[in-house]
Amino acid sequence: MSTSKFIRCQLALLALLSGGCESSNQQSASDRSANAIPWVAYSVDTLKKDTTLFMEARKVGVMHDTELSEVSGLAASRSHPSYLWAEEDSGNSNQIQLISPNGQIVARFGVEHAKNRDWEDIAVGPGPIPGKSYVYIADVGDNRRWRSEKIIYRFPEPALAGNERPFDGQIADAEAIRLYLPDGSQNAEAILLDPITKDLFIISKGTYSTVYRAAYPQSLTESTRMTALLRIPFDHATSAAISADGREILIRTYEQVFYYSRRAGETIADALSRAPRRLPLAYEVQGEAISWTTNGSGYYTSTEKTFTTTQFIYLYQRRK
Repeated sequence: MSTSKFIRCQLALLALLSGGCESSNQQSASDRSANAIPWVAYSVDTLKKDTTLFMEARKVGVMHDTELSEVSGLAASRSHPSYLWAEEDSGNSNQIQLISPNGQIVARFGVEHAKNRDWEDIAVGPGPIPGKSYVYIADVGDNRRWRSEKIIYRFPEPALAGNERPFDGQIADAEAIRLYLPDGSQNAEAILLDPITKDLFIISKGTYSTVYRAAYPQSLTESTRMTALLRIPFDHATSAAISADGREILIRTYEQVFYYSRRAGETIADALSRAPRRLPLAYEVQGEAISWTTNGSGYYTSTEKTFTTTQFIYLYQRRK
């Protein structure tokens, strides 16, 4: 072997080893970052059911329409009081429905240029224009954990024209807020929009949940790196909701609902760091939706339809 060839081989080997070390160091940094996410100090096992705030479930609606077979998110409308926005997850069209609490469809809106990869939650609240109410659709599901980005579509609440119901319309001005998580691809089904700060939160779904935040204003031109705030011991969180005044937070799993009270001046993370109350929840085989009522007098839950179950809407009235 010539001297020059030997030198080239040595340099190639050195580059290979350096690349391996760099990859190892990057992996170690990622692991350290994940391990640095703080856990809350409470456990689910210590939370007893609380019936002092809200009544037990009362069945108020049934969703018979075939276009509402896999509802995975509900949100109370601000522009159309007493009605709910609903969306469906992967395998369904890119439209949302405005429904009455009894389950009847009042309007359908297709969201142009938006693909339903896996819509999992929906929220309503403030946005860029003061005094205007916005809809936020969370395309955040990722069962296989292969998606590099989450997308939240935002647009002003649409109006209903004419008297024909259900009304059919189109959303032409949806903005796409692209987000990515600091610890890689994660499945998620729950979001929160802070009505005080307009920050967005994603809550991952697994044997525990990580809470991520994207501060307002979120970029519309490039993907925003979210910040991991804390971990909570909830098994498969499927939806979340925050009251219009930002003072009460609900997070649900398939089998439980957790309630947080937020004090004046607190952040969302501050509120979630304290032990919640466990609220009433009807038996739902595939319960994936929760929403406050428009006036905060109670909360709704619903389930996806299965081969053996019907999609009911339940109301839990606040005790006076």
